[in-house]
Amino acid sequence: MDRYGSFIVALPDIDSGSLVQERLHGFTNVRLDHPSGRPWLLARVTTESLLAHTEGQRRVAMVGPTSASPDDLGRIARQVRTPRELADSSRRFDGSFCVFGSFEGLLYASGPATQTRRIFHAEIDGVRVVADRADVLAELGGLELDYTALGLRLASSLPHPANDLPMWRDLVAVSGAEYIVVQRDGVTVDNETWWRRPEPTLSRAEGAERFREAIAAAVRTRTAAGADVACDLSGGLDSTPLCYFAAQGPRGVLARTFYTNDPGGREDLDWARRALPSMPGVHTHEVFSTDGLPDFFGGLGELRIHLDEPSQAAAAAPRIQHMLDDDVKRGIRTHITGLGGDHLLRGVKPWNHTLMPTKPITAWRRARAEDASTDVGLFTTLRQLLDRRSYRQWFAEATSDAVNDVELPELPRINDWSVPFRFPSWLSKEARHSSAERLWQLGKDVEPLGDNLAGHFDIFTLREAGKAARSTGLVGQSAGVSYDAPLLDDHVVEAALEVRYEDRDSPIEWKPLMKAAMRGLLPEDYLRRTTKIGGGPQSVRGYAAHFESLMGLWEESGLLECGLIDQDLLYSTVQPSATAAPSSHVRTLTDAAIFLRDWQQAARRPSLESR
Repeated sequence: MDRYGSFIVALPDIDSGSLVQERLHGFTNVRLDHPSGRPWLLARVTTESLLAHTEGQRRVAMVGPTSASPDDLGRIARQVRTPRELADSSRRFDGSFCVFGSFEGLLYASGPATQTRRIFHAEIDGVRVVADRADVLAELGGLELDYTALGLRLASSLPHPANDLPMWRDLVAVSGAEYIVVQRDGVTVDNETWWRRPEPTLSRAEGAERFREAIAAAVRTRTAAGADVACDLSGGLDSTPLCYFAAQGPRGVLARTFYTNDPGGREDLDWARRALPSMPGVHTHEVFSTDGLPDFFGGLGELRIHLDEPSQAAAAAPRIQHMLDDDVKRGIRTHITGLGGDHLLRGVKPWNHTLMPTKPITAWRRARAEDASTDVGLFTTLRQLLDRRSYRQWFAEATSDAVNDVELPELPRINDWSVPFRFPSWLSKEARHSSAERLWQLGKDVEPLGDNLAGHFDIFTLREAGKAARSTGLVGQSAGVSYDAPLLDDHVVEAALEVRYEDRDSPIEWKPLMKAAMRGLLPEDYLRRTTKIGGGPQSVRGYAAHFESLMGLWEESGLLECGLIDQDLLYSTVQPSATAAPSSHVRTLTDAAIFLRDWQQAARRPSLESR
């Protein structure tokens, strides 16, 4: 169980919860009890912070970075009378954290709305057990892997709710917008909504101030304790503002910039250096060539991390760990990354669909500006703007398109509720059938995440970013560093969502909301940046160099033998190209292989269920 790094298990206030406690004996270093004296929270704490109030007849705990103090938790414990009051009281604090509560025999749990941390639950030996890791629950309960859910993850860009299916049967993932209450019988679970996205009513000027304050508070939550901190400084409009605020902390910040020798690969370094004069608190600026990092797709055969779902973080883990190992050598245990900025700040075509009924001229102008560089005709743009399919209708059509291999664009169209998804050509007939059946079943009563297309797309996209940040955070735990993405904190996200769509982003300007928020803080010549550098050439080279070892990884994982993949089709379609990056399906295959390999290795060890 120590392979999981930090985790927390919450038990209801009943006697039979002691069976789970016995299985965890020796694997946890924190125990907190219900007022009755029965075990409430059993945790293994490594890189995570755990703040708790355990006096009196109510218990409150927060796990993860939070601006709350012990006195704050004490006040909450004394004042709240209902789960709803606990949800409302805890949400006012900055940071990214799970909340657990115990009062009057009830067990409360919730996570961040953006799902940068998660809550799961399962019935184990007649007890409803709650945890912040799905794999911990799966091992505790001896739960079966859900191979249909795993097969679905081999597709690209799965829509809600298919993208959020747990990897084990009989395990429930709680939406970030909900809290759960385990009732006094220790089995019954109630779900209630605690979070709804704010309405986009503010102008860019009005929203920029709130957005700036929210980012500053999110970073301060990570730096206020006075420990040494590192921060990415890519020169982009995501990590650079975070580095600016981290530099205001009591110990300043170590900033790290990477460059490549590919064409344009030093552009990030140039922009980072333009921003540095505004950050006297950057006590050290480390500059590294990516030549010193593991290659893209390199080091995966030796990688040993434990994620509770397939994630793009797995393929990135060797590079992340290389950087964090350097942090550890310097005594740094907190590292801030700009992950999530693209999801939060860059507009998408579906926004124009939602603008159309109330601001048709604005919607039309934006849509045509975005289509200016393509061959999309006027009639097509208009038809997409006027399309009024429900999410359920879109989901059914998208499923049909995927099942029938209809050729679709890579990026969402104006009338797409999500990114178009595809099954890989090498998915086996059996896996394709079971995946289609699961999708049709989900589609019968599927509901969107928002009241309109843009609202749904926002939440879907931000939760996808949250999943990636959560998984990179688990990679950080394996290195002994808290690897955090403050741009995905709930309060930062809310501040951005309050800004009107047409002001939050523009087809002709790069991340204008962030530029407005940082004007007067970062140099004006820096704020004129209009580009972003990608890693395409590195991906092409890395895939070619490590293709043989990737095939070994796919085989070692057991993924090729579990009936999900047609091996002949796979090897005929995934050969490296001298110029093109590997397809997204190669990435989903590799992510699933790493997940399955590590889970199968864990499953071969003595099970906690048998202890």
